[in-house]
Amino acid sequence: MKKSLLVEDDDLLNKTLTYNLISEGYDTVSALNAGTAAELLTQTEYDLVLLDINLPDSSGTVRLFFSQNYSDG
Repeated sequence: MKKSLLVEDDDLLNKTLTYNLISEGYDTVSALNAGTAAELLTQTEYDLVLLDINLPDSSGTVRLFFSQNYSDG
């Protein structure tokens, strides 16, 4: 089963997208903030990461980690 991480601070949208990803066969973990996402990214390798780029607590750390560890180049 493919693993996905969803990072979205809107609770209703987070739950809806998580439900849809699980329905499509993804083993999905969700985070409501950048801090939690950064911690999860250091613990597990994901096949898919969906990231809200306007997180209120993000200083760019999660995006930087993502670009360094999940880019093709």
